[in-house]
Formats: sequence, C-alpha cells, structure tokens
Amino acid sequence: MHKMSSTEPLKTYKHAAINDAILSIARQIAAQHAQDEKIIVVGIANGGVPFAQKLCKALKEIETPEIVEGYINITFHRDDIGQNPIPEEKLGTTIPCNIENQLVILADDVLFSGRTVRAAMNEIFDQGRPSNVELAVLFDRGNRRLPIQPNYTGFLEGTTLAQRVHVSLNMKQPALDAITVTH
Repeated sequence: MHKMSSTEPLKTYKHAAINDAILSIARQIAAQHAQDEKIIVVGIANGGVPFAQKLCKALKEIETPEIVEGYINITFHRDDIGQNPIPEEKLGTTIPCNIENQLVILADDVLFSGRTVRAAMNEIFDQGRPSNVELAVLFDRGNRRLPIQPNYTGFLEGTTLAQRVHVSLNMKQPALDAITVTH
C-alpha cells in the first residue's frame, strides 16, 4: 500500500482553470458594477497581490469602469501579532487614489479563517471610508472562524485544518499558475 507523503498533492488546479476562474470573477464584478464610475481593487499583501493584478487585467479587458489597483499591508492589524513574529511583507499599503465614498474590492488568494480579511478591512478603514467593500477570493477553503463570506469566489473547496493550500500565480509566465492542496 502506497503511503501518501505530506507534500504529495491531493488536488491541483492549473493555468486554464485558474484563468477561467479569474475571468468568471471579473465578469461577475463587471455585471454587478456596470454603472459605477470607478472600481478600486486592493490586493492583500502578499498572496492577494498577484491575484489582484490578474483580476485587474481581466477587468480592463472586458470593458469595465475605471479600474484602480492598490495593495494593503495588514501586518499591524493582525490579531496574532503578540504571539507570532511579524511576517515580512514585501509591499506596504499603496492605494493611488482617495477611497472615500468609493467601491473597494479586497482581493486575496485564499480565504480560510477570515482573520486576514478582518485585518484588511481595518487597514482599509484606516485609509478612509469607502461606500462599499466587497471581497473577491481565488480559493475559498472553508473553516471560517469569523462571519466573513466572499462576494466573488473562483474555487470553493472544503478542506481540513491539516491541509494546506498553496497558490502560485506568475504574471510573466501564466502557464506556471497553480493551486495545490496538500496534507
């Protein structure tokens, strides 16, 4: 009997499926917000940033309102900052426009407990008071600890607490895009 190693994938999604999921999310956003003048898409550093970039690219290709791309760093809003070392974030908070009374779509690669999204909302409201905040996630793995649900989801797959989800998105070589679920 073959024993599965901890790094052997249980499930893998490749470029074509990921691209279709991102395009589906972009179409849903475009349909929902066709009358809006501007959509601000904010990637949550670090994992949400490549997803936000690909989502913005898809939105621009399907004739949506003006798309503004930004990034937020949630380091100092984490609820485990006293228990864990501060993670090294590659990007700081950068939103190239005023978010006051604007539509903001938070973008993250994986939704798990909801704590990252809670921290992201705190950071967003430190920047201003948007008219509406929505959540787009590439992979919703369930196991929520907070009452947070995405408005737009690429993949929905319940996972166990022991499983890991790794998302790799490559802007220069999209054929290398992959989502892997492992034990």
